[in-house]
Order: sequence, then structure tokens, then C-alpha cells
Amino acid sequence: MKRVLIVGAGVDAWMAAAGLATATRGLAEVVVAETAPAPSGRIAALPSLQGLHARLGISDEGLVRATNAKPRLAARYSDGIEPFGETGVAIDGVAFHHYWLAAGRPGPLSDWSLAAQAAARGRFAPPSPDPRSPLSTLSYGLSLDAAGYADLLRQVALKAGAVVTDGRPDADLKVDASAGEGLLVAHEPWSDWSAWLPNGVDLAEDSLLATFAPAPAKTGRIAQAMTGDTVAIGTAYGVIGAGDGGDLHLLQGDVSRLIALFPTGPAAVAEYNRLAESALERARDMAILRWGDLSKPPEPLARKIEQFESRGRVVTYDDETWPESAWIHAFLARGIVPRRWDPLADRVPPERIREMLSRMKAMLEQTAETMARV
Repeated sequence: MKRVLIVGAGVDAWMAAAGLATATRGLAEVVVAETAPAPSGRIAALPSLQGLHARLGISDEGLVRATNAKPRLAARYSDGIEPFGETGVAIDGVAFHHYWLAAGRPGPLSDWSLAAQAAARGRFAPPSPDPRSPLSTLSYGLSLDAAGYADLLRQVALKAGAVVTDGRPDADLKVDASAGEGLLVAHEPWSDWSAWLPNGVDLAEDSLLATFAPAPAKTGRIAQAMTGDTVAIGTAYGVIGAGDGGDLHLLQGDVSRLIALFPTGPAAVAEYNRLAESALERARDMAILRWGDLSKPPEPLARKIEQFESRGRVVTYDDETWPESAWIHAFLARGIVPRRWDPLADRVPPERIREMLSRMKAMLEQTAETMARV
């Protein structure tokens, strides 16, 4: 039986322990060496976290009880609002924002997002599985009590067979989940991203329309996530300072990769490093776009900006943390507006486009008004 030693505490360590113990039950011994006090405050999570909870058997009711979980429909960065879920609808294969551009930008793009409309009214309803319902376009993130969430993951891990140790026994795989302490990887070379990201953001206002404020962060990453029998996950590997849920999403991805590539070998190590680096750098690029320095962006982000500014196209790569709609809202929030739109949008007369947008907006406003106040 393989032994996995996880060094760390809080959400990072116990998410890794819960994921590995649940997925490898009977194939691996998961041991946790706790090293730090419990986390405090509240943390933001993206909609993707719901998939992990399903795999771990965490119900919505159990999550609410343990963490006082609250839904988040949209986020505010400076003056820009970025909603979850869909914004408008594509028509004849042409993305909605091209019609919005062709109509002369008759209001903020978020006006055509049900999540943004509901958040502005302090209202919420679960998404609908019926594709004919406007509620099917809805998606939402979460705000969680950090200590309660870490304890919930701990309970899941222990129930699945993980154990706690006072020391650091030998192991076939060592997982550094010690966040900024980097207890197992402190000797690794560090790539500094402070020129692009001198600060991070942290949850400042906990509501359906969450607001984020600047927060100190040492941004960057170590050279390789996995070397030999040791792997760094979460912010022990790389930091973008994304208290908006980006860091938590990256941690979730790290755990999923460990499970998919377990047990590790030379080929698995190389693939893990490739995927981890790609995912982290794509999330880094979004953080730079939202609150970083855009004067000399990394080459992949520079290409994204060039393509969107030129013709409204969103370039996507493998391992993107954020969907296309999030990139569109982030570009617009930073004042990056396409100079032209897809010419296929001109197949619809301008007056008909404006009428279509007006009806769509009214329907979303009406739907938002029927949702429950929270």
C-alpha cells in the first residue's frame, strides 16, 4: 500500500486529504501532519467547487451548516461587475457581445446577465435544469467560513480513512500543503510575479455582489510543482493573491490532478508539472487583467488583449480557470473595448438588434424581480 504524507493545515491540507482518501480508499494510506493554526475569516469559492463537493459526498445542507455558506452571484473589481453564469445568448453561432457592440453598447454588458440583475436587487434562486427558463443561465459561487470549511473537509478525510500524525513518517508521496510556509519546498527557486501583480485581492464585502479590496501578496511560483516524491499544491506552489476564489480553484485542480495521476512515476511527474504550470499561469493572467499592471503583460495575455481589442475574439488555452464570459467582462472592466465586431452580426438589422436586446433585458429584469430576497 502506498503512503501519502500531507504536511500542512487548514483548507489546503484537508482538501488534499479528503480528495485523496476518498478516491484511493484501499490503495493508499493518507497521513496528515498538521502544522499551523486553523484559518479564520471568510473565503470565496467559484461555482466549480460544487463538483468537488459532489465527489466528496458533501451536501448543500451540510455545507451550509458547517460553513454558513452564502451564494455569490457576481463580483465587483473597481467599477466593473463580473457576473457568474451566462450573459445574453449566442445567436446563429455569434456570441452575444458582438450584437451588443453592433447595437452601440446600450448599457453595461452585465445588464444582460440574470446573475447581475439579481445581485443588484439582493435576490437569489437556484438555477433551473429547464433550458427554456431564464434561471437555467444562472450560476453562482460561494462565500464560506474558512475554519468551518477546513473542519468539514477534515471530517470527510478522516471518515474516508485519513489519519493524523504528530511527526513526519516516511512516505511514497509527500504533499506540501503548508501554503506560504512551503515547509517541504522552501529550497526551490522562486519566479517572482510582483512586477505584474504587486498585490492580491481579498473579500471585502460579503454579499451576492461581492466586493474585493487590495491585499498584500507575494505573487509568483516555485520552479516545479512536483520534484521526485514531493509535490507542492495550492499556494505552496504558486500565489496569484486571488481571494476571489481563484486560488481555491487552483488548489482544487491540484488535488484533482494528483488523483488522476496517482500513483506517480516519471511520466506522471512531467505531466503533472505541465498541467499545473499551465493552469496557474492562465489564472495569473486573469488576475493581471483584473487588478494587475497591464503595461507589459505576459505574452499569452498580450495575445488575448490584442485579439479582443481588435475584433472581440476571446483566445482560450488549455486549463483555463475562467470561462469566456468572465474574460469578456474583465476586458471591458479594464476599458479594453473591441474596435470592431463579428461581421456576421450585421446580418441582423441594427433596429432589430436593439429591439431584441431591449426585450431580453426586460425579461431578465422581470425574472430577477420574482426571485426571493436574501
